[in-house]
Amino acid sequence: MYRRILVPHDGSAFAERVLPHATELAKRYGAEIHLLEIIPIQTPGLLAPELSVDAEPDLAVQALEEAQEALREAGRARLENLATHLQREGLSARWSVVDGDPVREILAYASKNEMDLIAMASHGRSGLARAILGSVTDAILRRGDRPMLVVPVRGE
Repeated sequence: MYRRILVPHDGSAFAERVLPHATELAKRYGAEIHLLEIIPIQTPGLLAPELSVDAEPDLAVQALEEAQEALREAGRARLENLATHLQREGLSARWSVVDGDPVREILAYASKNEMDLIAMASHGRSGLARAILGSVTDAILRRGDRPMLVVPVRGE
């Protein structure tokens, strides 16, 4: 039933809570796990502490590129470690780190790689927090065309 399971991962404890569920399904069905980390494109406002108002534009661009690469490297290291751990458990695992909008990139990866299931955590936000912060999981549920496993994570 499941040949390929996509597990978007952002390094959070929430994302870690999904892995046992995804690995159990992968073991049961002999499925391959695809770990995906999306690095949001950095904006100058996020680097305000590192940049002064008088900073040269070239320095600002360089600082953005360095910050983006540092996030990519951390993501690559994290996912490579997770994939190695999964492979030691006898599972087939692949990983990828991409830049972009998380919702768009998850949906694109799932489509391009013919994922049979997307496994994600629900951070348990509701009301105003959900309206302001949004929810990647919610957007994937609404816009996606693949079955999903959503693991609720509350009170953490």
